[in-house]
Amino acid sequence: MRHCLLTFLIWSFFLISNSYGQNPPMSKKAKELFDKAQKAWQDRQLNEAVILYEKVLQTEPKNAESHLRLAQIYDLLRRPELSKYHYKNLIAIQPQAAQSASAYQWLGKFYSQSEKYDSALVYYQKSFELFPAKSNLSRLAEKSVIATKFAQNAIKNPLPIKKRSLGDTINFLDAQYFPVLTADGETLIFTGLTDKKEENIYITHRQNKGWDVPEEISQAINTSNNEGTCSVSADGRTLVFTACNRQDGYGSCDLYITKKEGKDWSAPVNMGEGINSREWDSQPSLSADGHKLYFASDRKGGQGKRDIWVSQLNDKGVWVEPKNLGPVINTGDDENAPFIHANGRTLFYASNGLPGMGGLDIFMAQRIDTVWSEPKNLGYPINTFSEQVGLFIASDGKIAYYSDDKSDTGRSRSLLYSFDLPDELQKMIVPARYAKGKIVDKKTGAPLSSDIDLFDLKTQQKVGEFNSDKTTGSFLAVLNKGSEYAFYVSKDGYLFKSLSFSVSDSASSVDLQIPLEPIEKNKAEVLNNIFFKTGEYTLDEKSKVELDKMVDFLRRNKTIKIEISGHTDDVGSDKENLELSKRRAQSVKEYIQKNEIAPERLISIGFGETKPVAANDSEANRQRNRRIEWKIE
Repeated sequence: MRHCLLTFLIWSFFLISNSYGQNPPMSKKAKELFDKAQKAWQDRQLNEAVILYEKVLQTEPKNAESHLRLAQIYDLLRRPELSKYHYKNLIAIQPQAAQSASAYQWLGKFYSQSEKYDSALVYYQKSFELFPAKSNLSRLAEKSVIATKFAQNAIKNPLPIKKRSLGDTINFLDAQYFPVLTADGETLIFTGLTDKKEENIYITHRQNKGWDVPEEISQAINTSNNEGTCSVSADGRTLVFTACNRQDGYGSCDLYITKKEGKDWSAPVNMGEGINSREWDSQPSLSADGHKLYFASDRKGGQGKRDIWVSQLNDKGVWVEPKNLGPVINTGDDENAPFIHANGRTLFYASNGLPGMGGLDIFMAQRIDTVWSEPKNLGYPINTFSEQVGLFIASDGKIAYYSDDKSDTGRSRSLLYSFDLPDELQKMIVPARYAKGKIVDKKTGAPLSSDIDLFDLKTQQKVGEFNSDKTTGSFLAVLNKGSEYAFYVSKDGYLFKSLSFSVSDSASSVDLQIPLEPIEKNKAEVLNNIFFKTGEYTLDEKSKVELDKMVDFLRRNKTIKIEISGHTDDVGSDKENLELSKRRAQSVKEYIQKNEIAPERLISIGFGETKPVAANDSEANRQRNRRIEWKIE
């Protein structure tokens, strides 16, 4: 892309220049050869043009335009050493000519690609001096100078990166790229380019000794057209991908969504005119819960060329009008390949409009409330002079996955790699943990499709909405580091289930196997998120989330009556514990009644320490015994 752009700029510059400086008069024979060479050049007969221009230089070695044309042709033929030779001859003949600016620019690019940044800077600065002031070419040269100075410093302070190939099992095609993983790191999905030049989406699962053999993700998703650059929700059950030039498309490339139930993916659906425009919409990144979608687009209303946009799934299940991430993230140039980390606040994306190594570099920004921090270049050698896109960071913030080009026996291949994220970058990423498990009918063991709400008990805010797979009952919910959580599972015809847990730094996941009780007489559950101060019966503010869930359950099940019972451990006297348990149960009953639940539907009772569920021989067991239960009457 950058090579073609630069060549186009060079051609454009010379077209408007009419002639390349003042060449010395040529002999008649050389002039005839030159005219034939020009004709071959205009007819794009490149090999013939090379022969003729070289013959001109045999008799007229200082003919600037012949050196120019040969440099351009050899660039098109991908013979950079010969291009370099003729561009250097060109600037030696006319070092101060305005038209030599593009030769200096090309040489700067050549030395940047070789990571010879001192030399590159000399050439870029010279091109900047010669291009017309405030022109697009001058702006390009200025960007190149800034990038080279950045690269000079970055390469002197490299990050300790040791990339590892994902192996021949994964890298079975000439090109595989844009890797994404589920939050548990057990499933890898990526885009592959087949021998027939068709893009397809592939999936593989982690085994004891590595990755399983990749397979096409689904015949419902892959077609004879191109499908790729996908994103998957943390639980691996919602996939958004890019497809181009389809009959139901709105623009050149559109975003499509599909959902997994059991082992099967639904037929993909175009995400609609709200998400897709008449322009290019691609490179999606779903938030962990599948409720936010970041993507790249060159639609109108952006900051420049391609920008990063975001849309939110509203309460009605509709994707709202996308919003541009604004001038902190987007520039007047290209931003693409967004990746929102599982923590929901760290954004990685590629940009060539911010100071970097010279092409598309990967940057990181943090969302603080509704504001994005200043983007940070990830540094060398994550970023190099070549284009970097498609970085994925595991949910724990420790391992990165990406694609990189490799020359293998003369073949250029795009292979998938991973590397351990350096400590200085790990410290900037809040790791995400996850709760994983299965929801079943307690009586039959059958898997259940259930709604799951996740609340942060410290803030009493809902931080996630999920559901379990109706075929398997399995679920995966992403958690934030170090938080206390209330976890609610609800399904029509069943008692709602509440759990309380926290995630420590040392634990990457929580395993939750959750049986639901059918609504039947004498079936009971514990309210795990009811809190009192020691020896008191006044409800803590953190209890409100749980109590509101209880109220909602009773409103949806209008004929049900419940018994609310209080229980204590064995610390203190029997009499005191009995009284405390009664008062705590009564406090719960009063809260529910205040929310328009008829008092005749509620009974409160205290059992003190008489019905322990565990031996009172440890603090953990005593905490289990201090509880509020509710039972169907």
